[in-house]
Amino acid sequence: MTRTVGQRVVAAARGWLGTPYHHQAAVKGAGCDCLGLIRGVYAEVMGREPETPPAYSRDWGEMRSEETLLAAARRHLRELHDGDAILPGDVLIFRIKPGAIAKHAGIVSETTAGEPTRMIHAQEGVGVAEINLSHWWRRKIVAVFRF
Repeated sequence: MTRTVGQRVVAAARGWLGTPYHHQAAVKGAGCDCLGLIRGVYAEVMGREPETPPAYSRDWGEMRSEETLLAAARRHLRELHDGDAILPGDVLIFRIKPGAIAKHAGIVSETTAGEPTRMIHAQEGVGVAEINLSHWWRRKIVAVFRF
C-alpha cells in the first residue's frame, strides 16, 4: 500500500519525537527547534532541505514587519485557504502574541472532521513532542500549509 505524502510527513515527524530542543538546529535525535523540525521532515520526505534560514531570535513576541517564517512557507509549501480541510501532515504556523510576527510551527498529526486535534512540534524546555491541539493553540493559528 502506498502512503500519501501526509502520512509520510506524520511518520517522519514521529521519528523526531524526543529530540531535544536546540535553537536553530535541525538534527534528528540531537536537537532542533520548531523550524528545524519542519526543515528536517521536509528533507526526509522531499529528498532535500528547502533552504538554509537566516539567523533568527527565540522571541515569540518579536515585533517586526517582516514575516520571514510565513514567506519561507509560501516559497516551499502550498498554502491552504478557508474551507480547505486540514489533514494530517499539514503544517500549522502560529502567531503566539498579538501584533507579533508568526514565530512557531507544528505538524498536524491527527484530525477530526477536517479540524486539527493533535500536532507534533518542538518547544524550548520540552523538545519534540506530540500534543493535543488545545483551544489556546488553535486560536493562534495564522496559516496552514501542505507539503
